[in-house]
Amino acid sequence: MKYEIVEIKEKTVVGLSERMRNDKNTSKKIGKMWNEFCYENGGEIKNIKDRVNKNTMAIYFDYTNKNGFEYRNLVGCEVKKESKNINEKLTKIFIPSGKYAKFSLFGNPQTKVTNFWINFWKNFGEQGEKLERTYTYDFEEYIAGDDPKNMEINIYIAVK
Repeated sequence: MKYEIVEIKEKTVVGLSERMRNDKNTSKKIGKMWNEFCYENGGEIKNIKDRVNKNTMAIYFDYTNKNGFEYRNLVGCEVKKESKNINEKLTKIFIPSGKYAKFSLFGNPQTKVTNFWINFWKNFGEQGEKLERTYTYDFEEYIAGDDPKNMEINIYIAVK
């Protein structure tokens, strides 16, 4: 798997958040979050003010262990740091500046991202190549475009 090490500046993100545990229901839970955020009754996305761009994001953070099986997931968008217009359903977080391994994908996000994570755990799991992860904030950024089934997706993994 090809990646590059990049430095990113702090990002402020607002969205729906839920505690997750990797099990057979995780994909359904994440799909439900995306549906509620983007589509259901117009989606919570319509309530987010001060967006910096039209991209959407999925953030994995607040890991309880180093194997990544328990974490908090947030589906949202990047906003201006000073953004205050947040309703009670939404959570605001700060992705810290720092060093990240950046993986770039292009295609249908549902299949590309699922396949990415399968291959990531195969290549960088306990038996695979070493990537010195910090288990702080990892995130997927879906670049807005004309075709939601054929898009650019960047995945960032926090590293030492």
